[in-house]
Amino acid sequence: MVLRFNVGGKVVDRVDLIRKKKWPWRLDVLPFAVLYAIWMVTIVPSIDIVDALIVLGGLVSIHVLTLLFTAWSIDFKCFVQYSKVNDIYAADSCKVTPAKFSGSKEVVPLHIRQQIVFSGK
Repeated sequence: MVLRFNVGGKVVDRVDLIRKKKWPWRLDVLPFAVLYAIWMVTIVPSIDIVDALIVLGGLVSIHVLTLLFTAWSIDFKCFVQYSKVNDIYAADSCKVTPAKFSGSKEVVPLHIRQQIVFSGK
């Protein structure tokens, strides 16, 4: 069970509680570290250095696109850098999804000591 508050208001549609992943476990770090290691171990010794650098350029461009997508899309950033939580005390941020036509999504730091109140009005 993931903690999600369906507000259904004029401005805010829902709020998801999320926690930032540890740095090595993020999807913009771990898969690319593995790919760079595979490139170093298998590609570099087996083909010409110019061809190996072309493959490296492809890997770097995919990595840069991944980093740019985390800046462009809140949903992608939450998928790559955050995980959803089941407990409000495990959350350190929340993803606020606005109602239709009310603006863009936002990741907001969550301070546990603050009281969170959702009104149905």
